[in-house]
Amino acid sequence: MAEHKVGPYRIIRPVGKGGMGRVYLAIDDKEDRTVAIKVLPEEFLDDKKRSEYLTRELQIARELDHPNVVNIFDIIELRRKEDGKLQGFMLMEFIDGDNLRKHITDQDLSITQGVELCEQICAGLNYIHRHRLRDGRYHTIIHRDIKPENILITRQGQVKIVDFGLSTEEKGFRLFRSKSRAGTPQYMSPEQIKEGTVDERSDIYSLGVCMYELFTGKLPYEGKDRKAIMKMHISRKITPEPPSSVNRRIPPSLSRIILTALEKDPDKRFQSVAELQLALKHVSVSRI
Repeated sequence: MAEHKVGPYRIIRPVGKGGMGRVYLAIDDKEDRTVAIKVLPEEFLDDKKRSEYLTRELQIARELDHPNVVNIFDIIELRRKEDGKLQGFMLMEFIDGDNLRKHITDQDLSITQGVELCEQICAGLNYIHRHRLRDGRYHTIIHRDIKPENILITRQGQVKIVDFGLSTEEKGFRLFRSKSRAGTPQYMSPEQIKEGTVDERSDIYSLGVCMYELFTGKLPYEGKDRKAIMKMHISRKITPEPPSSVNRRIPPSLSRIILTALEKDPDKRFQSVAELQLALKHVSVSRI
């Protein structure tokens, strides 16, 4: 793939793999424009309904405009030389930096720096949950795969939420995948694991797992395999150790915020990301 071109874009190198396919860094030499190109699974274009669906979602994705959400520019469809089949490529903003996993592994952030990152994540996620389209209609997207690998951070410290391959519109308009349980077990909410109805509070739970891991260096639930982990997430008898007990630097107020986000009953969690963001802001102010 390293010597290939996608339209006017020359592939430079692979930069990762997301829920929907491989991702490459590419450049348009004529326009001097750098982008990330995601190679979409071929079944998205083989199926007419999926292809039409992809087109509709791209129209919505193009309207997403927030500093903490990755920009999606276009989809290019090309016929492969070897078999003549259509291959889809999604053009996105290239983020030069790392993902949240690096900070979890290195444990290199102060509490204040970590809270500031989480506030940015909340800002982007709140926008995804409640954004206004150009025609005036409000549109809600539930991400459904919030995890450290889907939270990128530029070299300037700006958060970018990526990989909407599992996203679903709140009223049932699903992007790319139809299975309710699609996601990553360590970060899935109890209702997502049980294939129940998910709303923005499910994303809040997943973000709560990320926050727990960011500030403690460990997951709230750890098991021998995926099945064991999912059982721990849904069991009302098992609760995570308070973050402030794992890491003594964590203030009680932040520990309570994380545990509230991790409530197994959605009605006991923060009811919106904006509410979670406000709570984090109070932690920031109290530490100035």
